[in-house]
Amino acid sequence: MSGRLTITASAVNSGYTPIVILFLLAVNLASSLRLTNMSAPVVADTKQDMELNCRFDMESEELYAVKWYKDDQEFFRYMPHQQPHIMTFPVSGVHLAPQNTDCDRIHCKVQLTKLTRHHSDGAYRCEVSSEAPTFRLAAETHNITVATLPKEKPRILGLEETYNEGDILSANCTSSPSDPAAIVTWFIHNQPAPQKFIEEMRTSDNDGLLFRSVSLRFQVNRKYTQGDTDNIELRCVSTLPGVPFPPQETSYTISLKIHRPQVVSNQKLHWLNSSSVKPFQHHWITLFLVTTVRW
Repeated sequence: MSGRLTITASAVNSGYTPIVILFLLAVNLASSLRLTNMSAPVVADTKQDMELNCRFDMESEELYAVKWYKDDQEFFRYMPHQQPHIMTFPVSGVHLAPQNTDCDRIHCKVQLTKLTRHHSDGAYRCEVSSEAPTFRLAAETHNITVATLPKEKPRILGLEETYNEGDILSANCTSSPSDPAAIVTWFIHNQPAPQKFIEEMRTSDNDGLLFRSVSLRFQVNRKYTQGDTDNIELRCVSTLPGVPFPPQETSYTISLKIHRPQVVSNQKLHWLNSSSVKPFQHHWITLFLVTTVRW
């Protein structure tokens, strides 16, 4: 049994019951072409190649073609029963690595190289079709964002381990080069630092990538400490706008030396208020009078 069956009006009129028709439809669908999985990155880094893989189950069907599209433009075709088996088509932002292409009756893998942010990102679709007479079709699409991802976490420079209350804290946080440029945010104990504490500068490196440098400057005092400690936790967080890439952060904890007023004990106060001070005061007054008379 080939597993292919078309339910027509004549079949219904010939006496098939609705239950039999549903059963025949189920058998027909169960034996048809299925695309079981398409793997593709959510974010592709321009510094690396991008691999796309499509896996499918032909059941009793014969594979006619596997086609790859970017934004509805075909750039790759695999046809096992024709020569040549592989055909490629020019599409902006798509550069195939032919040595890493691998397709057969159950899967088709392609690898793209020389990715660029503005031309290579988009909707990538794998489309699988069967031979005549059914010419069934199965397809899946993944949206892929292309960016130059940062290699490292943001760097914090200029911080000391300990500050005296009233000192001016001045530090700088710089994101790792990327495209697009990262958004850098300072936090003081999980709260964004006030804008009046922030100064920002943006520049580029030799490869045309962008990094952002943000400085933090404020006078430290006890209101920035947390709980019963004399510590201030500072965090610098870097995020890529429009790119589904997890934020990267660097944290630093500083100690604050707080000048607390000296506490005078009751014993000292008792000594100061005792009569033992009076003789001292009397001699001082006598010395003053004697000195005045002699003069």
